[in-house]
Amino acid sequence: MIEIIGRQGSHYTRLARLLAHELGVNYALRPIHDLLSEDPATFAGNPALKLPALRDGDTVVWGSQNVCRLLARSIPAGEARVFWAEDARSPLLMNAHEIVAHTMAVQVEVVFHEVVSKRAPDAASRKRRASLINCLTWLEANLAAIRAELPADRIRIVELALFAVLEHIPFRNPMELPPTPDLADFVAWFGQRPSAKATPYAVDSPALPSAAAGA
Repeated sequence: MIEIIGRQGSHYTRLARLLAHELGVNYALRPIHDLLSEDPATFAGNPALKLPALRDGDTVVWGSQNVCRLLARSIPAGEARVFWAEDARSPLLMNAHEIVAHTMAVQVEVVFHEVVSKRAPDAASRKRRASLINCLTWLEANLAAIRAELPADRIRIVELALFAVLEHIPFRNPMELPPTPDLADFVAWFGQRPSAKATPYAVDSPALPSAAAGA
């Protein structure tokens, strides 16, 4: 059984889980409870102390893109079923993959600064907020054109990532954002897919103490 090491509340983990469901790959989710851990073992050995990871027997890879790649490789012709970032040829699609990836990264930075660390706003955090708003504004303005260029016969990794981050924003978001009706319509549409319904955001239950776990 393939094991995804991550969190139900992480959009990076959800991206991997969405792809697994879209491809029909069976997996088990092993939650990471202590995001502030400094022990690489918490993160399946990742020295960067980041999630998610994938373990398949003796094979372990780190990072959502590598996890997605190995999920696809775990089934016959799985990679060919996915439209990856490197498949983008037009400047619009190339930029779309870049902006969605950055939106995922900067939203994590905002949450860690203002929710996890509970730090006061500073120049760097204000720039992160502006960056997030700018990215969402660009995606709203270009969504129709982006989707028109994506192939209809493949799983579009950029759509999975976009849905994951857009649903994560209301799940864990400390800031007010401008209205984005086209993005909201996309979330409502994608949210009806079985993969979306199978992977809702949730807070992972705390790990049981060792004594209780052995009881």
